[in-house]
Amino acid sequence: MKKIIFCFIAGNILLAGCAGSGSTAAYTDPDKIIWVRVGQEFTISLKANPTTGYTWDALSPASWLQMVEKSYKADEPVLAGSGGVENFRFKALGKGQTTITMDYGRLMDSKAAQTKVFTVEVS
Repeated sequence: MKKIIFCFIAGNILLAGCAGSGSTAAYTDPDKIIWVRVGQEFTISLKANPTTGYTWDALSPASWLQMVEKSYKADEPVLAGSGGVENFRFKALGKGQTTITMDYGRLMDSKAAQTKVFTVEVS
């Protein structure tokens, strides 16, 4: 019985540590609605290959949705010409529903090579 209680307490401590680590939920599928509360952060993560000149750009009409950070993580092992993942971290500053349009393209092109639209619901 003591072993079970110890495992329960240890498991809850580990879960509490994960919850407070500052990590945000990562979304990759535009067909799934992103549900967050005011003050929460979330990340949109998309495969990219900036070595070819292509990058993602985020467009949102909502003033209450703030992009906090844009980052890139190369696939391992890092090889010339290989891709990775672009991450866009947002913070919900107010309630509402909006979309985030993600365009994948090069600066020199007038039209995006690919577009993904994510729906965000903030309560």
